[in-house]
Amino acid sequence: MDPAAEQSYIQMARDRPGLLCSEVPVEILVETVSDENEPSDFVQEFLETGHTQWRISKFGRLGRGKQQVKDAVVVLWIRAMRLNASHVLGRDDPDWDNPFFSDEDLD
Repeated sequence: MDPAAEQSYIQMARDRPGLLCSEVPVEILVETVSDENEPSDFVQEFLETGHTQWRISKFGRLGRGKQQVKDAVVVLWIRAMRLNASHVLGRDDPDWDNPFFSDEDLD
């Protein structure tokens, strides 16, 4: 993905913390599986930005330490890879109606 597109998606994460899983652009889902060992720098920044904004919009503050945010990014990345698989296979996903950047109930 080119740098301009990456910045556009990161801005989207800032602006739309309530984005539903069903609304995540396919390009983002594809990007999550580009490296199966860990999220790419872009995916990590995208998820961290969106998660931070989601927590602030829900609770009025981040209220988490750096390690808790990193843990949330990993959990969200795993869900994003599953959403990509659901999309590729054309099947429903139980998270379609959930906020994409939320880590609630994802343990």
